[in-house]
Amino acid sequence: MLALPPLSLYVHLPWCVKKCPYCDFNSHVSQEIPEPAYLESLLSDLQAELGVVQGRSLRSIFFGGGTPSLMSSSFYQRLLARIAACIDLDPEIEITLEANPGASEAARFVGYREAGINRLSVGVQSFQPDFLASLGRVHSADEALKAVEWLKQAGFDNFNIDLMHGLPGQTPDLALADLEQAMALNPTHLSWYQLTIEQNTEFFSRPPPLPNEDTLWEIQQGGAALLATRGFMQ
Repeated sequence: MLALPPLSLYVHLPWCVKKCPYCDFNSHVSQEIPEPAYLESLLSDLQAELGVVQGRSLRSIFFGGGTPSLMSSSFYQRLLARIAACIDLDPEIEITLEANPGASEAARFVGYREAGINRLSVGVQSFQPDFLASLGRVHSADEALKAVEWLKQAGFDNFNIDLMHGLPGQTPDLALADLEQAMALNPTHLSWYQLTIEQNTEFFSRPPPLPNEDTLWEIQQGGAALLATRGFMQ
């Protein structure tokens, strides 16, 4: 009889400070997040799904959004404690939280670490002010650098940096400059993906002037080669 595979858990936190013009995820702008009510809903969902666990262990948890770093550390502490009480956790479990630099602070990172989160994914997208503005991001380049400094101080030695390329007006040199800046921060992982225009987004209604196909190919090829020289393999 074949053994059942281990489990992974994704938890969605759909709230944001601002909706980015390229985003087609289930995310909503709200000044007041119903944290206690949402926690109870998640716990109810967890209880309802326990029948599919079938004795398997949980090897990864990913908190995505939206902006999960808008939630308090006590929210994650209570949720993770309940998950651990219901499902066996793999001793090497990876628990990741997406954090936006504009919705983060040093104290939150310490609290997340204490709650049991052991990996952060930082949504930087670019280190250049003009591109951050065109993407509708609520953080600055300096705040992105501070966020990485704070997460390291909080004890996170496993973290990802999200970067986008193919941005409005971006040249290959500017795209590679973002990669250089990201790698200088020594992340354990890099997510580097091309901006695409999706339906039901502001960019779909009002498309920005994106680089042409030749420029996009040059960015892709140059970036892949640069990443490979630093040990980042797809």
